[in-house]
Amino acid sequence: MAIKSSTFGRVELSGKDAARFVQHMNEDKANPLALAALARGREISEKIKKGEAFKLKRNA
Repeated sequence: MAIKSSTFGRVELSGKDAARFVQHMNEDKANPLALAALARGREISEKIKKGEAFKLKRNA
């Protein structure tokens, strides 16, 4: 197996796995749901920095 991790959470990739990871980071499209979550997080972060109130939307 090419993936190694330690007690402290370090992960090392080698060989084909490392090459695929680099290719994935450079070429694959981001998940739209992840991008939406990131946008919501940035919006909340800005409000916190400005000291503004915000409400979290709960998904049932």
